[in-house]
Amino acid sequence: MIAGTPGTGKSTVTRLLSEKCNVRVINLSELALEKGFILTYDQDRKTYVVDEDKLVNYLRGLASETSGIVVNTHYPEIIPPDLVDKVFILRAHPLILEKRLSSRNWDRRKINENVLAEIIGVVASNAASAFGEHRVYEIDTSYSNPDEVADLICMVLKGEKALEPGVKIDWLSIMEPSEVLKFEDYLGSQN
Repeated sequence: MIAGTPGTGKSTVTRLLSEKCNVRVINLSELALEKGFILTYDQDRKTYVVDEDKLVNYLRGLASETSGIVVNTHYPEIIPPDLVDKVFILRAHPLILEKRLSSRNWDRRKINENVLAEIIGVVASNAASAFGEHRVYEIDTSYSNPDEVADLICMVLKGEKALEPGVKIDWLSIMEPSEVLKFEDYLGSQN
């Protein structure tokens, strides 16, 4: 599984991984839309609410038919642990992530929600809770080339390279309080 907040490079890296490592890649959000596994649309957050049961049942069927599937998602915790071997969490420095999401013309609230999620490591924490830290591998994509990240993941999957598992990236320890508060202050003013 390749996971991370939006803007950390999941789509680019998984596309490259598919080519370089000859694995089938499934984008969980696209699959949910394509198969109609949607409960509703959340207007406030500008996102779909996925029918997790239907999505998981479909994935379980795929897993029984084939091996070597890589799932691209920002909500890894919905996948049953028995279907997951490794979880690569792509991380990006929050200020770099802010620039990436701004370049996509996202609205400020959605940018701030995702940057705050990255600051506190929501995706990594959820993955570690769901699958155990021994299956979670963080990769900082802040200054990495997507080709290099895909090559690294492919080598780990093939057993050619080892990564130390665990949740280790701590943006709060290197960010100034004012950098963090600018995201919180905006969200607080929206309530």
